[in-house]
Amino acid sequence: MGSCTQKLKKANQENQQKKQMQKTLQAHHSKNQSIQTQESVQEKKKKEKFLQTDQSLNIHNFILIQTCKLSKVYSIISNSNKDNLVQIQSKTSNENIQIIQNNLTGRIRIMETLRLDDKQTKQYIDNIIANPLSHPNIAQTHEMYQDDETIHIIHDYCSGGRLSTLSIKQGQGINEHIALKVLVQMIESLNYLHMKGFNHGHLTYNSFSRIDESENYFIKLTDTKPIYIKPQITFEQLQFLAPEIIDNDQDYSIARDVWSIGMIFYKLLTGNLPYSSTQSNKLKSEIRKGIIQYTELQFDKISSRSKELLNKLLQFNPSIRSDLNSIIKSPMYRKLVSQTKQISQQSVNALTNIKPANVIQSLFLQFLVSQFCQNQQNEIYQMFNKYDQNGDAKLNKAEICELLFQQLRSKEQAQKHVDLIFQAIDTDHNGTIDCDEFIRCIVDRQALITTPNLKSIFKLLSNGKGSIHKKRFIQCFQVDKKQADEMFASITKSKRITFKVFSKTMMELV
Repeated sequence: MGSCTQKLKKANQENQQKKQMQKTLQAHHSKNQSIQTQESVQEKKKKEKFLQTDQSLNIHNFILIQTCKLSKVYSIISNSNKDNLVQIQSKTSNENIQIIQNNLTGRIRIMETLRLDDKQTKQYIDNIIANPLSHPNIAQTHEMYQDDETIHIIHDYCSGGRLSTLSIKQGQGINEHIALKVLVQMIESLNYLHMKGFNHGHLTYNSFSRIDESENYFIKLTDTKPIYIKPQITFEQLQFLAPEIIDNDQDYSIARDVWSIGMIFYKLLTGNLPYSSTQSNKLKSEIRKGIIQYTELQFDKISSRSKELLNKLLQFNPSIRSDLNSIIKSPMYRKLVSQTKQISQQSVNALTNIKPANVIQSLFLQFLVSQFCQNQQNEIYQMFNKYDQNGDAKLNKAEICELLFQQLRSKEQAQKHVDLIFQAIDTDHNGTIDCDEFIRCIVDRQALITTPNLKSIFKLLSNGKGSIHKKRFIQCFQVDKKQADEMFASITKSKRITFKVFSKTMMELV
């Protein structure tokens, strides 16, 4: 396979060329053909509609491709193959999962090690580089390292453990309010995938993990490999499959994921699955019938709202099963999301007093957020969802105005700030603010942009050297040479960014 680092660089460069040439949706569909095997005409139209508005500079999606040795940046804490806090499904004998700690930032990560001679490794890596994911409820891939025989992929670590570690009594489930909070996050994360043109297809109760052990119950989709490489179906995955998939397991449709989410929610509420067979053939027979009962004793104390959501998610006929985007836009769901805590006065102050960031500052700020603000991202995302009234994963000027009015109690004052806010936050100039732009605005910059934090990420971005070279910058952030030239020119006349320039550039945002 040769030097994987060189192949990663080459794949990165080729990806940029493809992006420039993608003037039609047909090219994008061809690129994703190896990942998505079957899609309905309706799903393709939904994907096309989304992609038509997703052609701007992607500030938040980037993966560091490191050329230094892993041991210079990370220390191994433990081998997590037996650790129930980690879930990466479809593991093979060629894979090794370990818990590691960043020597610079102190952050705990998961390291997935793959052999270079595995025929799926290159496909997996190429897909990750071409299609990195950025959502508060999906485990992010941060870096890649290569040695003679293996490639090391660095992912988010969730210390709270898989959903199966929740205290669930058989026949009782967990508190309904907590179950609904988990459901909202599952729906948001999978809808993000669906809108990006991907699906999972192998969701189970253990595909999600709690970010930490607090009572916030923030979760992430940690089983991300099936998004890129479809594995063989296990018995556990079979339990969560939709009826129409039993005899056609290569049908990777949106409806397949929707059913699986419904099954996970069912288990959260009741502590059980609706099917009891422990043998594959008998279980398949039960699933084909698709009979879900809501009359058992455990449903007596479950609200009509949760039952209605189950009915939408576990609709037997896939052609009329609700897609997640329709659920998100429904009045019932918007009311559910609106019950999250109100946005704080501190956050409103951050909005109304925001210091504008140019593109290169936004790139560096996003990287800081990804390294140091995991929990805060989820809290801000809840606020974002609350004010995203039409459920389109973007805030328009009317929605921002309503957000400000909740605290300022003056329509005139709220409207006065809206235009200034968009000038400062809307870095891709598309007339709306997405979640990443919103997080970069609301995050506590004074606590984030500190000299120790800046030194840590500067070492990561400079690959341990004394400056960030333009070639390294292009590699890290997946921008083309023209974009890099313009961004460098905005802060320096050199082809390198020194720490002094880097620090001065970022301190301007505080």
